[in-house]
Order: sequence, then structure tokens, then C-alpha cells
Amino acid sequence: MSNTTNKFGNKIEYNPKAKGMRYKVDGQGKKSVTTAIDSYIKLDLTRWVKRLRDDAMKEVMLEKKVPLDKINNFIDKVAEKAQKEEDWAKTIGTQLHEWIDYYLKGEKPSIPSTQPLKRMATDFIKFWKEQKFKVIESEMPLYSPRFDLCGTNDVIVTKDDWNGELGVLDWKTSKDYNFNHILQIEAYRRFIEETTEFKVPRLAIVNIPKEVGKKITMYEVPKDRTKQQVYFKSFRAMRYLANVESKFRKDISKWKKENKTNV
Repeated sequence: MSNTTNKFGNKIEYNPKAKGMRYKVDGQGKKSVTTAIDSYIKLDLTRWVKRLRDDAMKEVMLEKKVPLDKINNFIDKVAEKAQKEEDWAKTIGTQLHEWIDYYLKGEKPSIPSTQPLKRMATDFIKFWKEQKFKVIESEMPLYSPRFDLCGTNDVIVTKDDWNGELGVLDWKTSKDYNFNHILQIEAYRRFIEETTEFKVPRLAIVNIPKEVGKKITMYEVPKDRTKQQVYFKSFRAMRYLANVESKFRKDISKWKKENKTNV
């Protein structure tokens, strides 16, 4: 659990193991940047794709005269296995983030004993030593009064050849770089500049793969402030659309109650 206070006096509490909202600001639960982005960009689409997959499997198996109870049991097993794989991937990511935080804070954690964490941690140490970064802040909880959202920045770093400039790095263990990654790290940079004295002109996403044979890669976001502004505008547009959608859902709910209808 982490606690910090930003320059506006907001007390930020972060509990990564909490059920429900992991962030509290001045005692009130707050959404995270990751939740806000994923819920609008990915989750609804993912649920829709899963429903299409299940419906398609059912149709094919019905055409082959498979009994309905066997079909439903099979689909349930597929969904259960897929959920386990998804949960496993999230657990690996969470554990690696925690290990890296201990490592960067100089607490010399032992190398994990199980794969793929053991391999990922070993690869990270090699990557870190080669890059010669210097840690400014690691795992810093953030709260933006402007957007009423929280987040935890993975690390703020600098280098000797950066002439005092700071950069935000974000660790990812997914198979590839995703659009939501760039929105997330750009939001973190804006939150940092809004609520601290740091100025952060550099951004990078570091992909630490779970798969055997793949190397750690680092995508450095173009330093051009105009290009970075495009990503921030995308984040703001997403938040605007999410707010409009929320109001629309409330209007629809009110209309259904008033007209005693259900669609």
C-alpha cells in the first residue's frame, strides 16, 4: 500500500490488492487511468467478440446435432480456460511490476523462482544496466483534479546524456504495443506535470515479453511536443465521449422508467 500527498494537498492512497477501487483520494474511491481507458476502448468490444464467438460455436455444433447440454458445457469450459489464461497473464504482470519496484528502490530482491518471471526479471536486469538510467521516482501514485482520475507511474528516470531532462517509463508485459498504452503514458505525464514540480519531455514504453526467445524492447515516443499533444487530445476525447455516454445511459434509464418499457 502506498500513500502520498500531491502539491494540491490531496492525500492519495493506493492499494494494488484492494477489491474494487484501488485508489482513494482524501478518503473517497477514485477510478484509475487504466480502468477509464480500457473500459471505453477495449472492454465493451471484448465482451461483444466473446458473445459472437460463443454464439458461433453454438450454431456450428447445433448444425452437427450435438446435444444442447453438451454444447453449453463445452462453451463454459472454453470460457473458464480463457479466463484462467487472462488471469495468469495479469498476475505475471502485477508480480513483475512489484519485483521491479523493489529492484529500483535498491532493496535487492531475489530473482523469482518460477518461469516466466525468473527469465523476465533476469532480462530486465540486463536491460536496466545497459540503459544506465537513474531513478528519480518509482511507483508514484498520482491524482489529477482536472480529470478526477488516479494512476501509478511506473518510474521517472533520467540519464547523463539527457542534460537533466526527465522521462517516464511504463512497463508492459503484453505481446505487442497497444494504442491504449500510449494514451496511458501520456496521461501519466500530464498528471505528473499537473500535480508535481517535475517536467517530463520524454516518454517510453518498455515491453518485457513473457514468451521464450523474445527480447525486451523500448519504444520511445517522439519527443516532438506537437505529436505528443495529439495523443493527449485523444485521451481527452475519450474522456469526453465516456462522459457523454454516461449521460446518455442515464437519460435512457430515465426514459424507460417513465415509459414503463424495457428494450
